[in-house]
Amino acid sequence: MSSVSSDVFFDDEKLQQGADENFVEMEVFDILDQARRENPALTRKEEITIAVNLCKEKLRLLSDSDEKEERTLRQGYLDKLIQLGLEKQTIDDEDGEKEEIVRVRGHSFVIQPIRGRNPTCEVCMTTIWKLMHAWRRCKYCGLRTHDKCTSSVGRMCASSLVTRRDFSLNMNICQEQGLAAQNYRCHECAHPLSFEESSTLEPRLCDYSGLYFCSSCHWNDQMTIPARVLHNLDSEPRPVSRASKQLLAMIDNRPLIPLAAANPMLIKLNSSLKRITRIRSDFLFMKCYFVSCRSARQLRILQYLCRHQHFVESADLYTMSEMRDIVSGKLLEEMEDIHQVFVKHITEECETCKGNAFICELCTDKQIIFPFSDNVSMCCKCLAVYHHKCFELRSRFCPRCERRSKRAPVDIDPNERL
Repeated sequence: MSSVSSDVFFDDEKLQQGADENFVEMEVFDILDQARRENPALTRKEEITIAVNLCKEKLRLLSDSDEKEERTLRQGYLDKLIQLGLEKQTIDDEDGEKEEIVRVRGHSFVIQPIRGRNPTCEVCMTTIWKLMHAWRRCKYCGLRTHDKCTSSVGRMCASSLVTRRDFSLNMNICQEQGLAAQNYRCHECAHPLSFEESSTLEPRLCDYSGLYFCSSCHWNDQMTIPARVLHNLDSEPRPVSRASKQLLAMIDNRPLIPLAAANPMLIKLNSSLKRITRIRSDFLFMKCYFVSCRSARQLRILQYLCRHQHFVESADLYTMSEMRDIVSGKLLEEMEDIHQVFVKHITEECETCKGNAFICELCTDKQIIFPFSDNVSMCCKCLAVYHHKCFELRSRFCPRCERRSKRAPVDIDPNERL
């Protein structure tokens, strides 16, 4: 008997749920039918917007009710809202429609789809329910916010800061200044801060800027601090504010760290850095060979550098990701492999590159040498290459410069001819 009664109860529940779903469908159909009579040119996307607004209003009215029938009805409206949202997203994907870009304080906010997890609005600090709320994301720094909250954004976009001509990374390890220096307020939103009151007022230190922030502006995100890597080779992630996190994430692959200028002693004391500096210097010489070599251009040999293309543009600048790889030892291994490929092409595989080699004119050794060979020196005027020992023994005398000076035309004073 118990099994029969439970089956009957289950069937009644299913029937009630089906009736509620039909009621929701009929209600949506009626309001759309009325809208079509008022505006025959109504598009399907506009119809979906009307139906979504109806479902939201009904859910708002039923939100405080705990009765069983109304809970089932509320679930019916929620299911219909999900169905309409997915249909609207499908139409947007098929049409390839681009929503209007909202620009606020350097941000470029673009409307986002309803798929994926529900993020947190970084303005009002509430959850963005994608099926219920329109939301936007900055296409540069990634700041997420409700569509209605975009006008209240107070943080400057990290891309606007990075693209300024006077932008430079903070290369000094920041010292804590204390809350008194900030008048006991959050540096970004001016929210009151205190160590003694509730956790909502707890100040959080940003290790990049050395300033205190509230929990809304500091989510305990952890990033590698440029100054600590530069001075101590310390790549351990540390807590930073949201603004600093977005800034550091944006410049992670940009060559902005002048290692030799900012901390030259680090290169002298660290053998790995010393070797990387030598390899980068060799890359600049090798680039001259590759530019004049048709085979190297066809092979696109410089693409071996991939994300390190700035290595053939300067010998000093590094990115934050490269600094982390220096600490872990990955960068040196990668550079050694690329260096071997380049050396093999110039010295063994390519006759054109080998034809641009040098022979030391200061000794009887006829073995060819290159600017990137070991134990060689280069004349700073004509760029001729000699053995380092030979060049120093001859007091840096350059036969090539001497020949050029002899061939140079001699200016004769016209008065002397007469």
